[in-house]
Amino acid sequence: MNNLNKEKSQILTIFLITLLVLGGFFGLLLSLTGNFLPRRASNRANNATENDSEIVSGALKSITAVPQGIYKYGGSATMVPIRQVIGRLVSSTFPGFQLRNVDPLGSAPNSTTGINMMLSGELSFSDSSRSVKPEEHEIADSLGFELQQLPVAIDGIAIVVHPELDIEGLTLDQLKSIFLGQVTNWLEVGGPDLAIQPFSMLASTSGTANFFVERILDGEPLSARVEVINETTPVLRRVASIPGSIYYVSAPLAVPQCSVKTLPLATAEGRPFIAPYQTPAIDLSNCPEQRNQINKDAFRNGTYPLTRRLFVVTKKGESDDAIAGQAYGDIVLSNEGQALVEEAGFVNIR
Repeated sequence: MNNLNKEKSQILTIFLITLLVLGGFFGLLLSLTGNFLPRRASNRANNATENDSEIVSGALKSITAVPQGIYKYGGSATMVPIRQVIGRLVSSTFPGFQLRNVDPLGSAPNSTTGINMMLSGELSFSDSSRSVKPEEHEIADSLGFELQQLPVAIDGIAIVVHPELDIEGLTLDQLKSIFLGQVTNWLEVGGPDLAIQPFSMLASTSGTANFFVERILDGEPLSARVEVINETTPVLRRVASIPGSIYYVSAPLAVPQCSVKTLPLATAEGRPFIAPYQTPAIDLSNCPEQRNQINKDAFRNGTYPLTRRLFVVTKKGESDDAIAGQAYGDIVLSNEGQALVEEAGFVNIR
């Protein structure tokens, strides 16, 4: 019996030693292979302060056609927040691909001047909050190259009014009548007895104003009653101080504001109002501790009536500028780039 117990003890000892050896082997194997596992692209979106170079995943590193050198770009004022976050990502990930943001002399950046500067050779590529116009394609053709536009984000246009204006919302026809000067008092569209003061940017330069005029006014010119101011911040200040004022602007710039409010819109009379913000709305008295957030679902599925795509406009072909523009577009459309698009306040397109 003693011999049997001795044999059992020896077998148990050998078994335990074998487990320890195998455990150590697999532990070493996991530590070696763990270094090659990709990081999650969502880390950057969840932690805005994390260093961009620490969250590069295989999706971004798979972009190989990234040129070396200095390239100038600019354009849409709406897309400045995207340029800022993507610029930091490019700098930390592809340091040899050096981007220089260039604004037009003597004026604020906008889609039209950005494309014009690109056509004149001042920019390698440009951002635009509207589609490239036929005449811009024609100019490019006359210069010996083609233009292409890469959709990179989704945006909504918010209608901004004084925070104390008592009105449920507007239909698109009512909005059109206001900016054509056919409706001049809020009482005519279900609001208080108060004169309307509309504001706009210049449609010939601003991509947002161009979109609004084409989409809402069917290309008709703004009424002479509309006051044109070409910078958003001064207009928002005016709207906050004038009870009857109304303005339109990219939703990420307006929805989180504390001094103005944005209106729900309906496609037609009798149709439901869709808000550009997530409902229920946060009372402005709680701002800035709490801020309203854009209605991403309504922008993405198109139920909000005023949505649009934002573009990177590049040259086609194999020139240095064309390769740089395509590389930049690919970076914005990568998993990391699209997470940063959302961080900048817009809706990712992928």
